[in-house]
Amino acid sequence: MSVLTAEEIQPNTVVAWNYKPLLIVRTEAIHFANWPDSYLRTWEAAGTPDPDSWEGRPLYIHNRPDRTNDPLKLGKAPASWRYFVLPKHYSVCSHCGELPPCQEVFLDRVMAVESRRIDFEMRLTHGTCHGCGGRVTGREHSVLFPGDNLIRPDLGANTAVFHTRRHCLPIALAYQDRWLAAAQDRAPRIGSAA
Repeated sequence: MSVLTAEEIQPNTVVAWNYKPLLIVRTEAIHFANWPDSYLRTWEAAGTPDPDSWEGRPLYIHNRPDRTNDPLKLGKAPASWRYFVLPKHYSVCSHCGELPPCQEVFLDRVMAVESRRIDFEMRLTHGTCHGCGGRVTGREHSVLFPGDNLIRPDLGANTAVFHTRRHCLPIALAYQDRWLAAAQDRAPRIGSAA
């Protein structure tokens, strides 16, 4: 997929727009006297550059959903607006007609990730590392965050513990950021706060 601005788009180009393939039939400059107020304010804030070459100048975008006979729609966009141009042979979801990954597939993936995270968090018990789920023993380096447990409040206070191993440390640092934000009188437990 290539990216083109509204002024670079050639007639009959298909772009990705709101998960759907959109056919840009043509673009058309809007005469300066007909610019909407919002564009005029932006133009003035930019220092009143040449209106014919300014990248924020408005263009009419004549468009319709690709592969339909729907009537043309007329939209407006700044000349610098970026579009993802679709290749000649693009795919769409057979179920909903959206470009892949369609919103349904995307939400399914998000739900699968969140389901695994929640499942992991529900398996945490007293004395387990909140980063890897493994047991924390007295022989290992670890860090305990005093106060309420922000991941599993049902475990009680002073139960959020992490190994300081390489793969647990980033999770502990992310927890530390949440832990520091929860109370202003706290000092970092690992390194220095960023």
